Amino acid sequence: MSGQIAYVLLAGGSGTRLGAETPKQFIRVAGKTVLQHSYECLSSFDPQARILVTVPADSVQTARELLRGTRAEIIIGGASRQESAWAALQHLQQDPPVHVVLHDAARPFLDHQILHGVAAALQTCDAVDVAIKTADTIIVARDGLIQNIPKRDHLYRGQTPQGFRYAGLLRCYEELGTERLGEFTDDCGIYLACNPLSPVRIVQGSSENIKITDPVDLILADELFRIRQQRVNPNLDGLDMQGRYALVFGGSAGIGKAIAQVLQEAGCTVQSLSRSSGCDIANHAQVADAIAAAQQTWGRIDHIVNTAGLLLKGPLTSQAPQDVAQQVAINLLGALNVAQCSHGVLKASRGMLLNFSSSSFTRGRAEYAPYSACKAGVVNMTQALADEWMGDGIRVNCIVPGRTDTAMRRSNFAQEDSRTLLSPFEVALTAAKLMSSNETGVIARV
Repeated sequence: MSGQIAYVLLAGGSGTRLGAETPKQFIRVAGKTVLQHSYECLSSFDPQARILVTVPADSVQTARELLRGTRAEIIIGGASRQESAWAALQHLQQDPPVHVVLHDAARPFLDHQILHGVAAALQTCDAVDVAIKTADTIIVARDGLIQNIPKRDHLYRGQTPQGFRYAGLLRCYEELGTERLGEFTDDCGIYLACNPLSPVRIVQGSSENIKITDPVDLILADELFRIRQQRVNPNLDGLDMQGRYALVFGGSAGIGKAIAQVLQEAGCTVQSLSRSSGCDIANHAQVADAIAAAQQTWGRIDHIVNTAGLLLKGPLTSQAPQDVAQQVAINLLGALNVAQCSHGVLKASRGMLLNFSSSSFTRGRAEYAPYSACKAGVVNMTQALADEWMGDGIRVNCIVPGRTDTAMRRSNFAQEDSRTLLSPFEVALTAAKLMSSNETGVIARV
């Protein structure tokens, strides 16, 4: 299909409803900007396709930096979505395609099935929309009063992409002129205004194909990226850690010990550190000294892994203040200590910091509030540092293991059937795969 279809990624919005200083297309979610995620949706579907990206005039350089090394054609869009689409259509006149497909950059969850559906429909129809049936009751209101409640049977929620025969959509824009473009919210509306009797085929969309518009959408998007993150294949095929050096904090037992073993079997030089070996991550000086000593011995450190943790189960009101403080010191302050002391060596090696959280980070669990709160903080820290350190070439990721058969868990949940728990080596294999990747900002569930 390359050469027949040109794609237009509309990334000209200001994101005023989001309430952020940065336009929504340039906000980072799961390690990449929304624009990069959306671009990859299109380019992975058709790697040889022509893809235009419309951005505000003051964001051209930013977009070029973000999409460096890709085939993206970056052009200046207009003040509105319609003006940006019009700018893209005019630009395409230099080498007109047969079809044009327009997609909102603020929808970073477009899947290949939808794109296949649009491309197939364009072979028999001049205009194609993507939509899903509404699950909500739609009301028609005026002056704060309901005027009508139409039946939901024939009501759909429009999405993007939208596809057209290029020459046909171009004629519509020329016919309406710039003065009328503001009357419409999408290109199918523009097409129907000029071709009221022409069919517009509907392709089934997806409830995951959300548009990032409001602050809550960023939270939903972040969770969707976690859900969609492919589980790393739990074997060592393709895992090459030869010549790499890794420090594993909390490596004397449980998941940390398993990670150290897996990395060593994959050819990595590993040093395990823990309180039992004289390195307490709650002590900033001990962490700094341990990292400096390894750097001096090896000359480089490629990976720093922090699996250290402490869970003391019981209602908060019954926990002694020193027990609460100890959990915060190890689970959160310790993670911050490791991160802070890791920056210099990982910047030098362009390496990876790998944190560990808990499945309780999404919803605090009764009887271990301090632990849950700290683990939520570790996820937040991972996301922040992935952005903060991207310019330094440091990747920052986090593993969220499910219930795992470790000594810490057995001491707190003595009645659990170990057959229902993950093996530490299952988690370790996933961690090793993530460590061998180029991903950053990933919150990977196991």
